[in-house]
Amino acid sequence: MSGGYFNYGCFRILQFADDLKHEIEINGDDSIDGFGDRIGQDFDKETLSRLVAAHKIIDTAGKLAREVEWLYSGDHGEESFCRIMDDILPASAA
Repeated sequence: MSGGYFNYGCFRILQFADDLKHEIEINGDDSIDGFGDRIGQDFDKETLSRLVAAHKIIDTAGKLAREVEWLYSGDHGEESFCRIMDDILPASAA
């Protein structure tokens, strides 16, 4: 497995992004779980829109953190790091 320099912290960020994406997808789900609780929240369109924007930022942060982790761990060099970073975060967004 790659990385390790920062104790794989990038994967905790990426997992948070995945968990948030799932919660966004089940927003409004009235199903009941095994504990008798409603599965989905019931956030309105404006809140949901902001959650989607937050997810995009958090997911991007996780991807950036992964590349930093791999660079420091020696899993790729500076050239590939810069190329991948440009793919994740175009210069216009930096």
